Amino acid sequence: MNSISPNEPNFSNGINRRDFIASSAGAVGAMALAGSVPFRAQTASGISATRYAFAKPDSLVVGPGWESLNPGYWQIKDRALRRRLVNVGDRARRTGFPFHSQTAGRSMETDYDPSLPLGILYRNDWKLKGDYEVKARFTYLAPRSEPKPGDKEEWKMYQDGYGLFGIAFGATSVFESYDKAEKVNHAVWTDKGEFALMHGRKSSGRNAAPGKVLKEGFPELSPGDSVEMGLTMAPLGNGICLVELSLKVHDKTVKIASELPEVATQGYVGVSGRGLVDYSVDSFEVIADASNQLAPGHADCLSCYPLGDSLAQDDGVWKVRFIGIFDTDGTKAEIRISDTENPKDGWASVHLAGSANIVSNDFRRNTAVIEVSLPHSPAEKTMYYTVWKDGVNVTSDPRIGTSAVGPGTGLVGDVPRTGNYVGRLPRLAAPYKLCGLSCHALTSGLQRKTGGGYQILGGGGEWQFRDQPSEGSYKYLENYNFQIMVWEDDVWYMELVLYPPSTDDAYKVVKNSICGPTSRWQCMRHWNIINPGDHDYGMDDVKGPEQIVIRKIKGLGQDTEYMKRNFQIVHHLITGAEEVDPLENPKKWRAWKMPNRDFTLAILDSRLWRSSQNVDIWDDSGWDAFKSLYDRTDPTRSLLGEDQFSWLNDLITTDSSKLICLTGINGMHTIWTGGTASANHPQRFEQRDRVTADYAGWVKAGADRVLELLGSRDGVVTVYGDVHNGCIMKNREHNVIECSFGPIGRSGGRAVIPGFGPRMKDVDGRDLEIHALYHKTHASPELEPQKSGDPFYWNFLEMEFDPRGEDPAIGLRVRNLIDSPSEKPRGGSSLETFASSTGRIARSRLEAFRTLPNADVRFSTQEGQAIRATRSGKKGEVGSIGLADMDPGAIVIATAWDGSRVGSTVLTSKRL
Repeated sequence: MNSISPNEPNFSNGINRRDFIASSAGAVGAMALAGSVPFRAQTASGISATRYAFAKPDSLVVGPGWESLNPGYWQIKDRALRRRLVNVGDRARRTGFPFHSQTAGRSMETDYDPSLPLGILYRNDWKLKGDYEVKARFTYLAPRSEPKPGDKEEWKMYQDGYGLFGIAFGATSVFESYDKAEKVNHAVWTDKGEFALMHGRKSSGRNAAPGKVLKEGFPELSPGDSVEMGLTMAPLGNGICLVELSLKVHDKTVKIASELPEVATQGYVGVSGRGLVDYSVDSFEVIADASNQLAPGHADCLSCYPLGDSLAQDDGVWKVRFIGIFDTDGTKAEIRISDTENPKDGWASVHLAGSANIVSNDFRRNTAVIEVSLPHSPAEKTMYYTVWKDGVNVTSDPRIGTSAVGPGTGLVGDVPRTGNYVGRLPRLAAPYKLCGLSCHALTSGLQRKTGGGYQILGGGGEWQFRDQPSEGSYKYLENYNFQIMVWEDDVWYMELVLYPPSTDDAYKVVKNSICGPTSRWQCMRHWNIINPGDHDYGMDDVKGPEQIVIRKIKGLGQDTEYMKRNFQIVHHLITGAEEVDPLENPKKWRAWKMPNRDFTLAILDSRLWRSSQNVDIWDDSGWDAFKSLYDRTDPTRSLLGEDQFSWLNDLITTDSSKLICLTGINGMHTIWTGGTASANHPQRFEQRDRVTADYAGWVKAGADRVLELLGSRDGVVTVYGDVHNGCIMKNREHNVIECSFGPIGRSGGRAVIPGFGPRMKDVDGRDLEIHALYHKTHASPELEPQKSGDPFYWNFLEMEFDPRGEDPAIGLRVRNLIDSPSEKPRGGSSLETFASSTGRIARSRLEAFRTLPNADVRFSTQEGQAIRATRSGKKGEVGSIGLADMDPGAIVIATAWDGSRVGSTVLTSKRL
């Protein structure tokens, strides 16, 4: 063990840190007691000493300037930073329940150790290098608690040495915490009575060997003891840095010194914590060259987005629901709406359109559900809005100009680059332009264009969340004139990096995805539909009856409180529900009809309401002679559940919109391969194959039933995310168009089945016409390879629905994130078609007739069975209607409703 040199290392300009600190210590101490505002002292040479204290009201939110992947580890209490030891859902663990383990041939372990790993709270404004010092003052409050009833004494959290607190340093990202905390260096006191320097891993990856640990013994602490900890960095040349640590309690001081590669000492610094030791952090001090200090910016309004599907007219007034997510505590959120971005007398003069309380509870963290009354019809004009928190306009986003990828680099146009934009509600009138986005979580790597093409940079050394994966992503987004953002499946990947052990950690994952600077801009400049997938609920493959029992029954390998909490969070954020039953299976299917009643966007759920994937219950019950008695083609298997299918049947047969787009049915055509671990043949789909289950192919009858329904009328398109591929296809029997899109941040697209091509059959023999395929490997339906130097295939789906013509138009195009509208669509082609080319070939037709003007017109049989619907024109004209499933000569009753009057006509179907 090296001993500490009595000589304090000097700054390169010759100023001694110790002398500098002594000259400013009195002022620092006085300011630390006065409030949470940091005290800064600075010399003419640029050396800065900044002490951060936590003298603010008790809160679960630490506040601006502090960043962590695990904010639930911390709270402000009794005017100090405190370790939070109990949270809702803190017994979660990574499981892959239930089908990952089975597909890989592993048994599902239900007994596990829920001890949480290291958590780090960073200062996000200091990225240090060269000479610097960090000091922290702690108070030891209590040793770890005894095991709770049902806990096991051998769990790590109850072992000596697992509990610790101290200083983290040398982090390349403020998100290197939890299972990535081992990449960082730590100076810590442990509850084994030791002072230790824990070197970070020398390389990344799960199998990387941990760095060495240097230890010094230290007397046991007593409750109330004040602990002073410090570290000093002194570059020695040749890429080596001397690290000197000190720990002082009362009159006893322990010191450790070690040499580290200088690069390992550079980066962010913060507070480390692990285990059940109770302590407080009373102050945290950074002494460094001021040039190391950053200006990351802070957005108190993380996002405030309109839920388009909540738009409705109430007593002549159009109303819509906004979800506000705020970074710090508050009381009231307000929204002001104008028909101009720059009101003449300023936004403060604009009347309030809606307000709501900001709420925090077990499944909410500073969110507000704001019911807003619009001053105009959204079909008539574009409107703009600002967000106010406790009387302050918090609409702008100061984070924009100081993104992690550099000032202005790769950001979205000039307005978002400044961050001084306001919210926008685009006019909702034909043609309707929708953007489909999926697989959104971004954790590392930025794609930048170099002389040799596009390359992924920063994948290992700068691990962090980014809400855009390519330089120049979404640069041309506003040029598409999108009105609606369809966030479809795996929007925020709740469990991608960690299974968040607190409500705060769960919201941090959400914030990293849809509240980053770019995503916030998209959400606040468009109407939004959010339709989450299994990952968004915090567990891969959660579906069907399994997702119900995992919330109700303990001992299945996951924390029931974790799962219940996550279901509440998701349902709250996508619907605005103020209260959510944690055990109820959410009926979140819904339809949004545009104000002009000419286009409908329907949101479905093909995961939570499907029948069970477990087809081997006889074998599992010990009847070994009877294996797999049920088959994925069994006619009783349900895709949507009876309640949801009945709702969809009513929608398709009674909705008067000339064009309907569905989202949320994850692949009715089995064109993607199953998991290789369980397949003896590339086209074989095992009953418990998780890939098969993800994309509905395992339940053929359920998919056939939906396709038959969708093909019963014209003008229907169904789109979905999740498969990490962009594809446009058409079923040749029912003429139903199906599209997939994404990823916009994740990779790993599913492979295509053998025989894939422009004209093909899926696994179940359905005839398909493939119009576009944009795949990690393939660039077209002909399976042309992606070329070297091409950008990565991160993509969105451009959707255009125009119901104005006699034959409504449909346009579908796969786009890379960096594409402008004038560029050629990706995937080999696009699909430009008309409603008349969709739906099954009609067996008869209804001749044109007149009824009430501008009315919804529904057609039914003599027995009252709904057939389909349409809209009449300005003079009451209704064009000829094809009937897919009715023979000529059938009597049809047409009923028109214009909002106040009813008109009825009896028609007879004719031969084509």
